[in-house]
Formats: sequence, structure tokens, C-alpha cells
Amino acid sequence: MHHSPGLEGKILKWCVQKDDSLCTLLEAFEKVEPKLGFNIELKLDDNLVYSSDHLSRLLLPILQVVCDYGKDRPIIFSSFHPDAALLARKLQSIYPVFFLTNGGTEMYYDVRRNSLEEAIKVCVEGGLQGIVSEVKGVFRNPDAVNRIKESRLSL
Repeated sequence: MHHSPGLEGKILKWCVQKDDSLCTLLEAFEKVEPKLGFNIELKLDDNLVYSSDHLSRLLLPILQVVCDYGKDRPIIFSSFHPDAALLARKLQSIYPVFFLTNGGTEMYYDVRRNSLEEAIKVCVEGGLQGIVSEVKGVFRNPDAVNRIKESRLSL
């Protein structure tokens, strides 16, 4: 459901298949003004374990489009999936990669996702540029901010 201006506050049913379509990454590069930056979030199923080969097959086509069409556009990669973030860094060094975390506000099977401390380790060991955290995680562990800065990571 969405609100459309000019329809006196009526709420209309919205169906993505009928009312709009998703664009491909290539179409986004072609249609969005080049001075606008992209945060390309690498989204994966939290409940699946991915092999390195599978992750490579998922990431390589994305990286190819970015390489071919990114030009001078500001771009960062990000992911809640530590292995995807690490592989994105390993496969390319042009664009920064950030590890997304809830900072311990939710728990996951992969312990690397469960705290800012683990996020720091992932970034430092994998050469990532920084952390994007749920603000509640930062409020729960404000000392981590200094450790992130000391590790020369962006937050």
C-alpha cells in the first residue's frame, strides 16, 4: 500500500509486478545520474551456508557490471554476510567494502555477525574499509567506537 499525492489521502493497493518493475544493476548505471553514488549491498540468505565457489559465481557478474559501467561513479560495497564482504574485497580493490552489522542487537549462527568486536576483526583481518552498524549496537558498546577508529576503519 502507498499514499499517492493528489488523491485526498486515499491508500491504494500497489503491486510491484503490475505498477512498477525492478531494474537491473546495469540499468541503474545507465539511468541514474553518474554523480550519484551507489552502495551496492550484497544480500544473501541468512539461513544458508555458501561455499566459496558459490559466492564467487554470485559476485563475479556483479563485479563485472561495476567494472564495465562504474566509471567515475562513487561506489561502495556492503554486506551483512562476512564471507561475501571478504570475497568482494579479495576479488577487487578499486571500491571500498564495508561490513554491515547489527552490533549484537540480534544473534546469528555466524559469530562474526554478533558484535562490533567481531566486526572489527573481520574488517582488519580482511582489509575491509569499515563498518556500518545498527545504532543500538553502538550505544550498547560505545567503547568500540574508539577501537574502530584506532583500527583505522570508517564507521
